[in-house]
Amino acid sequence: MSELSLSVKDLRVIVRIDGEAVGSLDGSAGPDPWFVLVPVNRFVATVEPTTATIACCRGCGPDCSAVEARIQREGAVVRWVWGDREQRGESGRRTTLFDAGAYDAEVSRLGADFGWETPLRRAGRLILSDLPLPPGLVGDRVCGGGSGRLEVWFTEPDEYQVFVTFPWDEARPDESAAEIRAVLAGPVALWPARWHSIRGDRDEPPAYAGPAWQRAVL
Repeated sequence: MSELSLSVKDLRVIVRIDGEAVGSLDGSAGPDPWFVLVPVNRFVATVEPTTATIACCRGCGPDCSAVEARIQREGAVVRWVWGDREQRGESGRRTTLFDAGAYDAEVSRLGADFGWETPLRRAGRLILSDLPLPPGLVGDRVCGGGSGRLEVWFTEPDEYQVFVTFPWDEARPDESAAEIRAVLAGPVALWPARWHSIRGDRDEPPAYAGPAWQRAVL
C-alpha cells in the first residue's frame, strides 16, 4: 500500500504519495485549498467514485491544465486512478492503492486544519458548507466586494451564474458569515441577487429568481 500525505503551503495543497509531491512530476503546483476543501473535502473516499484535482498549472490554476484523481473506496482500500485531465481512458494513468484507515485519518486531519484561511476564506467556508440550495445550484466561491462588501457566487452548471452581495465585517468573519448564511438559507426568491445566463441566447432569469433579482452586467 502507498502512503498519502496532504499539507497546505502558500495557499497550495501539496499532495505527496510515498513522499513524492505530485506537482513536482511535471512542474505543476498543488491546487488552491478552496477548490478541493470547500464546500466539501474532495479527498473523502466513498463507494461512489469522485474526482479531485491534485495538481494544476502554476500560473492559471485548474482551468488551464490539471492532474486529477478518481477516488473510490473499495472495502479496506482506497483506490486512486490519476493522471492528466485531458487523457482519455485509462491509458497513461496511474493506479495507487491506500489503506483506507490511514487514508481517512490523513484526509480528516487536512479537513480540520484551517490555518490557511484568511478572514474572507473563513467566512466563505462557513457560509457555503452544507448550505441548502435549490436543485442544480451549487456554491462556487466568495469574493471581496470592497468597502465592507462580500459577494457570494453560485453556479447552475451550463445554465446560470448567480451573485449575491452582502455587507460584512472582516474583523468578525464568523458573525458576518452567520448573518449571511441566515439569509441564504431562507427563500431563494428573497435573495438580493443578480443573475447571468451562461447561454448567450437566453434573456429569461432562472425559474427560482425573485421579482427583485437583477440581470448582471458582466
